[in-house]
Amino acid sequence: MFSTETIERLLQVIPHNELYSSPIKGLFLRHSDQPFCYEGIIQEPSICIVLSGEREVQLGEQCYRFDNQYFMFCPVNIPMRGEIKCAEPQKPFLVMSMKIDIESVSKILLANPNLADDVQKGDEGFAQWHLDESLKNAVERLFLLHENPKDIEFLAPLIQQEIYYRLLTGEQGYKLKAMVSIGSHTQKIAQSTHYLQQHFSETITVETLANLSGMSLSGFHSHFKKITSLSPLQYQKSLRLMEARRLISQEGRDITEAAYQVGYESPSQFSREYKRYFGHAPKGDIK
Repeated sequence: MFSTETIERLLQVIPHNELYSSPIKGLFLRHSDQPFCYEGIIQEPSICIVLSGEREVQLGEQCYRFDNQYFMFCPVNIPMRGEIKCAEPQKPFLVMSMKIDIESVSKILLANPNLADDVQKGDEGFAQWHLDESLKNAVERLFLLHENPKDIEFLAPLIQQEIYYRLLTGEQGYKLKAMVSIGSHTQKIAQSTHYLQQHFSETITVETLANLSGMSLSGFHSHFKKITSLSPLQYQKSLRLMEARRLISQEGRDITEAAYQVGYESPSQFSREYKRYFGHAPKGDIK
């Protein structure tokens, strides 16, 4: 959907083969001219649009594929893995990620009361959205501001405001509205994911999380899965394994020590789940 000329213009003004933190608030660009996997990341509330190539995102047992026709909407912090299978210098992979500014979205809804309708129109949560022409045009103008950095301070906030408006008025705009609606399922699940991130090494029951969220047990479990694409247990397990991998590969911790530190009581169970999650045994990450 983005023209080759547009992508080439952007590639002339951003770093290659790295994650680039743009001077535009909340915007990141990732370029690669070779295939790669990414594991152990927590995607913050954001929209992610593939500008060139495609990528696969793995959430629990589900695999999602994103290209320049469909983009990723992430309403809460979600641990995920993924893979870019095809990328080369002539056809690189390029993706942009823009963190969702809740305050900006709230201001738009306050200024346009008619947009606040239909918050409960459908399922909230992680989704694939079609990239329509109006949104694509706004996104294109935003990332091409890198050609004229002096324009970023004034124009970027205006274009980002337009992007939020396009999202809110789109066919799944209720998902974004739910992020800022007090008492919505999205806000309640966001509270529970934050709690899990702070206490992932502890023994936590689903009943505890449901009580913290002010929801029934069945309702909590259902909405947690819809919004994150993971069960509460899968979410906690992902956090534990991601932290264990960091401890082993970056801090040089012993495998058994890492297992106990992230909350496992059985090193053998830890090794089994580690291999199932990452595709190799823990010793494969020892530097």
